[in-house]
Amino acid sequence: MDSILLLPLVALLVVAISWLWDYTVVRLIWRPHCIAKEFREKQGIRGPAYKFLGGNNGEISRLKEEADDQVLDNLRDHNYLPRIAPHFLKWRAQYGEAFLFWYGAKPRICIFDYELARQILSSKSGHFLKNDAPPTLVALMGKGLVLLEGTDWVRHRRVINPAFNMDKLKMMISTMTGCAQSLAKELEDVAAKNKDRVTEVDLNQKFRELTADIIAHTAFGSSYQLGKEAFQAQHELTEITMATLFQVQLPGLNYLPTERNRRKWRLQKNLRDTLMQIIRSRLSSKDGEYGNDLLGLMLGACASDEQGEASSLSMDEIVDECKTFFLAGHETTSLLLTWTVFLLSVYPEWQERLRNEVLRECGTDQCPDANSLGKLKEARNKNLFLYTI
Repeated sequence: MDSILLLPLVALLVVAISWLWDYTVVRLIWRPHCIAKEFREKQGIRGPAYKFLGGNNGEISRLKEEADDQVLDNLRDHNYLPRIAPHFLKWRAQYGEAFLFWYGAKPRICIFDYELARQILSSKSGHFLKNDAPPTLVALMGKGLVLLEGTDWVRHRRVINPAFNMDKLKMMISTMTGCAQSLAKELEDVAAKNKDRVTEVDLNQKFRELTADIIAHTAFGSSYQLGKEAFQAQHELTEITMATLFQVQLPGLNYLPTERNRRKWRLQKNLRDTLMQIIRSRLSSKDGEYGNDLLGLMLGACASDEQGEASSLSMDEIVDECKTFFLAGHETTSLLLTWTVFLLSVYPEWQERLRNEVLRECGTDQCPDANSLGKLKEARNKNLFLYTI
């Protein structure tokens, strides 16, 4: 009887030792050594030395912390890379235009050749796959279009693409201008309370609120208030993800009931519950219409028998696409607006040129629409484009 009980224990011990050997010795020691040697000897690509478990994450965090203390004295100096990506510049100077570095135990190749980057991004060979996203990032933005590959990517793209054709975007312009008008009036009211009609405003925060408002309206229509609640939960998840992005992720660490993990689980649940509440309200619509916004188009594709099984999305996939749309659309747009307004304050001559063009094409009482936006040639001038990037 004792020998019968002992056999499963021995088997479990063998499995545990085998897994520990594979994870610790093969994945964390031997594999990084072999990969670095192959690139160095066969392609001449070198890079910073791999450190056990953490890779180059520690050095990246240290260099970024040091860069945060830098002050840009010249506002017209757009050399901002030493502040936001000091590790890439340091390693390029040491190892050349292409180098190998380590995100934890995962190898990464950094290139600075624009033509090579264009070839990689436009390649349909299937050799260039997307990086495996950290579990915290997948939980944050979902396994949506940005992270998918192959047939799943094609299926999601087929469903989502109609939401972004020109006719659909033109229909959203009135919503966007309405949200922008509300912000402008809010700022005017605040300034009017001061004698000199001058006030200090955190435009970065205001633009974050504006873009969240627009995305909530265009993605969820009449359920935009719930959409904003979902966005707030995702924003808090973003802060947790960024704080732990370069920390060593030990297996099973995400399952421990630490204070941070419990907060993360609560936010993830709130985010999913809010999105599902919006989805269920659409599905229970009596007229059977799901709406012309992004969510409506995805639900319509799921309900359509004509497109067939291959073109539909599951509820989990729809939730993931909502997460992706929020995250991908919000930070990029709000930061672009902040950067653009900052540059217009540094280059007042451009500010004046653009103001005159808007007044000339749209008048003083008319909001921009799809037709008038096409007439704003100065706003699309290549010099302004170079300034804003």
